[in-house]
Amino acid sequence: MFVDSHCHLNYKGLVEQQADVIARARGAGVSTMLTISTREREWDEIVGIAEAYPDIWASIGIHPHEADAHPHVTVDLLVARAAHRRVIGIGETGLDYYYDHSDRARQAASFRAHIAAARATGLPLIVHTRDAEEDTAAIIADEMGKGPFPC
Repeated sequence: MFVDSHCHLNYKGLVEQQADVIARARGAGVSTMLTISTREREWDEIVGIAEAYPDIWASIGIHPHEADAHPHVTVDLLVARAAHRRVIGIGETGLDYYYDHSDRARQAASFRAHIAAARATGLPLIVHTRDAEEDTAAIIADEMGKGPFPC
């Protein structure tokens, strides 16, 4: 049994042949998939995919590249949207300094909001980090001091 713990079944190139992609994964022994959201406009689509397939689950989150475009995504909004029965994770979130598509301070604020949502919901946090390992570790350590959260 294999679990694909991080796929993007809504991405261009996959969504057009989604049923075939899922069938091929199942044929290769993948029994469960987690399709990950990266921006708010995807949330309904991601949850819809999870609702359509009993072996696919969803996450709710904002990728660090998208942090500048989502300053309105609060802890409360993440918690509310994560309440869906098919949502099993918070993220993909974190820090990405490789491309710097979003301001680093905005990435950190978004990351902290996701951590607080994971703490509030008890759902695991899905962390993305690239060329930002020290800052990622520092934020996680600081946030753990505020109370545990699942990773």
